[in-house]
Amino acid sequence: MKSAQSVASKFAERASAATGDYESGARNTTKDQAAAAIAAADIYKQAVTAAANDGRYAKGLAKSGKSGWLHGITTKGVNRFGEGVSQAAPKYATNSARFDTARNAASSLPRGIKGSAANLARVTAVVAAQIAAKKGG
Repeated sequence: MKSAQSVASKFAERASAATGDYESGARNTTKDQAAAAIAAADIYKQAVTAAANDGRYAKGLAKSGKSGWLHGITTKGVNRFGEGVSQAAPKYATNSARFDTARNAASSLPRGIKGSAANLARVTAVVAAQIAAKKGG
């Protein structure tokens, strides 16, 4: 009987050797991943709700705990963080740009002292503009 360790090692070795097949499969599929996920949205919602209601969500988090979370950060996240942010920056800029006008919606409104009605009006103007931009996009 094979041990869990030997099976895991074999899995990692074979998966590493198959990275080209992984990319090729993704590039050559005729399936639309986004359309399939959208079509399954109700099933996803039911599954997530069931997991939360059954306590499986909390159980999984408790099993890993803070130490599991920190282990993932220190062994993988630290090495991937900068690269991920760098790769995401152009997409972030594009998606965030539609809110540029909204962020400046209060520029012509007067400022007041901390907690003033004038400052609340500025906040209200920005929030309303952001909501409008979000609905429009």
